[in-house]
Amino acid sequence: MYTLNLQLFIAWSLGAFLAGSIPFGLILVKLAGKGDVRQQGSGNIGATNVMRAGGKSLGIATLFLDAAKGFLPVFLARKFCVPASFSMVAVAWIAFFAVLGHVFTPWLRFKGGKGVATALGACVAYHALLPLPALLSFVVVVAVSGYVSLGSVVAALVLIPTALGLFGSRFSGLVALPEATARYLILAWVLMPGLVIRKHAANIQRLLNGTESRLWGKKKAVEKDEEGRS
Repeated sequence: MYTLNLQLFIAWSLGAFLAGSIPFGLILVKLAGKGDVRQQGSGNIGATNVMRAGGKSLGIATLFLDAAKGFLPVFLARKFCVPASFSMVAVAWIAFFAVLGHVFTPWLRFKGGKGVATALGACVAYHALLPLPALLSFVVVVAVSGYVSLGSVVAALVLIPTALGLFGSRFSGLVALPEATARYLILAWVLMPGLVIRKHAANIQRLLNGTESRLWGKKKAVEKDEEGRS
């Protein structure tokens, strides 16, 4: 058994939040002399809109960096604090705070991104196979429908049962947990995908209205997200 070092946990959670809050898409587009990505396309700071505003290379770089800022805090917490100070339950919350920082970045008046890439990075660091079912569902949904947003929402939903061990410990890395501890793990792995889904609210509405753009085919006019960010 371990005793959670609360001060250490708060420090790691704050560090994860701050790492997640770095708006790489905004920074890269400005450094490239392409202006403010929030004033272009959908107004999103994520890789897709960065690609529209600054080209494929900037979009790929943003995707990588957004994933990295989720990966690093979780990887380092696992490396240095498990099991001495943290259990994997605490690490799950550190992953959540990294995504929270991206979604509600204080540097942009708490209007950040949708958290997909950051959540992916955090999940890979938490357990390498954890995001696999979600990624497979994303690929299938996008291949069939052509909607990246729908694929992202479905992937977020699939992540919840995967992280909670419903597809087996191979994908979740879970061992048996006391009931009192398990509830905190469940909450963390419901809240993180919930954030991603909530940030896709405007996309979901466009899907329902039939106005969402597909990855291929005739492009519809790009609309700004309701909250103005990605």
